[in-house]
Amino acid sequence: MTGRRPAQLKRTARRRTMLQWSALPVATGLILTGHTWWGVGLIIAATFVMGYGILSGRTSMFGPVVRTMKEADGRNDGVWLTIDDGPHPDTTPRLLDVLEREGAVATFFLIGSRAEINAELVREIQRRGHGIANHTQTHPSASFWILGARSMWREIAFAQVTLENITHQRPKWFRAPVGHYNIQTHPVAKTLGLRIASWTCRGYDTVRTDVPKILATLKKGLKPGAVIVIHDV
Repeated sequence: MTGRRPAQLKRTARRRTMLQWSALPVATGLILTGHTWWGVGLIIAATFVMGYGILSGRTSMFGPVVRTMKEADGRNDGVWLTIDDGPHPDTTPRLLDVLEREGAVATFFLIGSRAEINAELVREIQRRGHGIANHTQTHPSASFWILGARSMWREIAFAQVTLENITHQRPKWFRAPVGHYNIQTHPVAKTLGLRIASWTCRGYDTVRTDVPKILATLKKGLKPGAVIVIHDV
């Protein structure tokens, strides 16, 4: 995979977020000059803001994040159905059958390591007219938000290579595990020609098993131009 080295990506990320981190030296200066509570308050506020940027999944603090169809391609009708975490030999074929029966098209955000061992299933998704997108190589959901430049590059670039080798098409979209980004994510995605997709509504179907509650939660955010996220596994 060609592109800038991780060290270069790291420098780019630092430049883009310099203003966001500038609160820390200012806070230190306040504390050293006797304005302790002002300094502590500024540190707490900066930590909250950065934490929100990392964990919210929908903020554009670190760079552009597509949250609606209008942001994706200018349309404001219909919905964009996205399906994360596949492919899986048990659930993906059933999903494909439901989509075909309903005449619906989706974008599957696939995990590279799962795609490698289910390559024919990935090609079946493609054959049925659905989109293939990048959801990292190993889906490190607990640690993606703290990855450095080198590890971030491996996760996104390796998945890009994996999916392109299987489908002979280069994915255009990326979504982070659990939607957690950090200052490294956007420079890597941009270098690989990827746009970052978020969502308008989700049903928290990875932690819920009550189908009516999942559907009710999804319907709250359902409107023309919405981006829906559900999960394959």
